[in-house]
Amino acid sequence: MTKKIYIFIGLLFIVAIIGISFIVAIIGISINTNKKSGDRMLKIESQAIQTSSGWGYNILVDHKIFIHQEYIPAISGNKSFVNKEDAMKVADLAIEKIKKGKLPSLTKDDIIALKIAMN
Repeated sequence: MTKKIYIFIGLLFIVAIIGISFIVAIIGISINTNKKSGDRMLKIESQAIQTSSGWGYNILVDHKIFIHQEYIPAISGNKSFVNKEDAMKVADLAIEKIKKGKLPSLTKDDIIALKIAMN
């Protein structure tokens, strides 16, 4: 008799966990759906800029300059990008971080990993 009670309680526990998981999933889907339809997505884009010593970039949010970067970030001294392509690679990485909700700060390791040419 006690074995049947333990089995019954075990099954009841499993059903309760499945039910609670289902309710949490439905609430999560509902919240995400409402959030997406109610929020306006901001447009984030980059543009290369030519400077007196090379290249840099701007990151624009809704067509307004959010970041103006004339020099290679995380590198000591004021060194411009040697070419437009390198400036855009770094800008793209910064945008990727912004879209993930992170600060767009870059490290020297980020710059090295992107194989950015330096004067």
